[in-house]
Amino acid sequence: MKKIAFLGGGKIGRNMMKHVQENGKAEVAFVYDPFLKENDLNGIPVVKEVTDEMLEGLDLVVECANADVVAQFMVRVLKYTDFMPFSMTAFRDDGLRAGAEAAAKEHGHMVYLPHGAILGLDGIFDGRSELTEVTVETIKSPASLGRADTEYTVLYEGPTRKAAELYPRNVNVHAAIALAGIGFDKTRSKIIADPSVHTNTHLIHLVGKGIDFTIRVSSFSEGGVTGKYTPLSACGSLDRVLGGAGFQFV
Repeated sequence: MKKIAFLGGGKIGRNMMKHVQENGKAEVAFVYDPFLKENDLNGIPVVKEVTDEMLEGLDLVVECANADVVAQFMVRVLKYTDFMPFSMTAFRDDGLRAGAEAAAKEHGHMVYLPHGAILGLDGIFDGRSELTEVTVETIKSPASLGRADTEYTVLYEGPTRKAAELYPRNVNVHAAIALAGIGFDKTRSKIIADPSVHTNTHLIHLVGKGIDFTIRVSSFSEGGVTGKYTPLSACGSLDRVLGGAGFQFV
């Protein structure tokens, strides 16, 4: 049985841990989360620090905390095992990305990039060489953005690199699209707070040579920054990484 560990024990992480326990595809070795108590996760060990010895023998480490945790652990983890980060905004740092790619190649490990809250990331990646324009517009309630706006407000419009710096917990979709497509500087982001909505909506428009795609994804917010679809997506990505028998879309 494969052994995995989690960095972060919030909503997405707990959904994946429950999924793993129910389907029996892997064993959760530990969860790193400074804010959880030892008895918070139904017997799964909770740790406040991660040693190199704890990483040895793992098959996968999953990050579902924040971009700072990705920056703190990714290169170190890749010396020992594969890594799947959900906080894509960490990759706004080109140096971090280059370091991760170098570590993965040196040690023969993978960085798995989950599609998270969006659809079609594989198609964007496949067509990236022909893309010339990519825009991403996100509309969320003010509460989901940590604000208290009483009217429709455009919070940001410009390059995705700056959006990822200003709103690292809210624009992981933008960062994933930038990574898959034409990069953080050429991809354009727009972030809107709308007090009339209770959903997280992402509108993606891609234009290129013989290409004109529009993708709209909307799911109800279940509190915080996470929509209804994301935990389902996270479990699906984890299943594909862990492998198994049967049909699989690639």
